[in-house]
Amino acid sequence: MRRTAAQFGLTDQQWQVAKHQLQDAIMEAAYERRMTWYSEVAAKVSVISVDPYSALMNHLLGAVFEDEHAAGRPALTSIVTHKDGDKEPGPGFYNEARSLGYRFTEPYVFWAEQVQNVFTHYGRSQPAVRRRQRG
Repeated sequence: MRRTAAQFGLTDQQWQVAKHQLQDAIMEAAYERRMTWYSEVAAKVSVISVDPYSALMNHLLGAVFEDEHAAGRPALTSIVTHKDGDKEPGPGFYNEARSLGYRFTEPYVFWAEQVQNVFTHYGRSQPAVRRRQRG
């Protein structure tokens, strides 16, 4: 899907900065190996105001997903979910995945696999359990 800054009354620079701020916010959660939600990552976009449940947010997430896919990385946006309720990504995640060529019959299984791929790729190493040495 072709996305443009002008669709939302933004300059190209605002669009790029917003997309990168959103990506950074998601990567921070991925590094910590935790899920995040729309409102949390939207709040970290400072160049413009982004309503977490707006078309703008959907398009920014789609653009991040496209960039990650083009770079051969896992679906970073898979860890962005609803804070309450089903705690899953919205339908836009699955629509974007299909538009990028992913094929799946079980959306939940596809999503769970993507989440694990993101944590494996971006997550910090698990700390080793320290054993107490006796003297």
